Amino acid sequence: METRNKKAITILGIIIAATLAFIWIHSCMGQEESAEESGFVYEVLEPVLEVVVGKGNVTEPFIRKLAHFTEFFGLGLELMLFMKLVLISAHYVIRFINAWVFGTMCALIDETIQIFSGRGPMIQDVWLDSAGCLCGVLVMSLIVMIIDKKRSGKNGSEK
Repeated sequence: METRNKKAITILGIIIAATLAFIWIHSCMGQEESAEESGFVYEVLEPVLEVVVGKGNVTEPFIRKLAHFTEFFGLGLELMLFMKLVLISAHYVIRFINAWVFGTMCALIDETIQIFSGRGPMIQDVWLDSAGCLCGVLVMSLIVMIIDKKRSGKNGSEK
């Protein structure tokens, strides 16, 4: 494996670990602390999101669900890129499935942590997290395919 790839894999591994730490630390928060943080984020994002979803449609539960989706969307992006770097010779479908399954397992762990933090774990949050991860994996898959196609086109035209 090239030194460059080792560095990229290490850096991406650290980013993934930091993302999971961020997600899981927030799951360790108690109900009051979590509600306080959600309230702050709500106040900041409400005016911006109302432009997109309409006035009065932004609620704290909406913000919480959006946070679930967004965190795992980012994780999905990272995991798919990681799989591309680590599983170089694997078919893209295998990389895709590995990234999504790993992200879904992280979602299950996330909700399990909430059992012990006194918050209400919800199966719908696992589904939402998994959907966010799936979207991130899909987006990164498309980006990787486009880049690979452009690279192979350049290499083919140079011959």
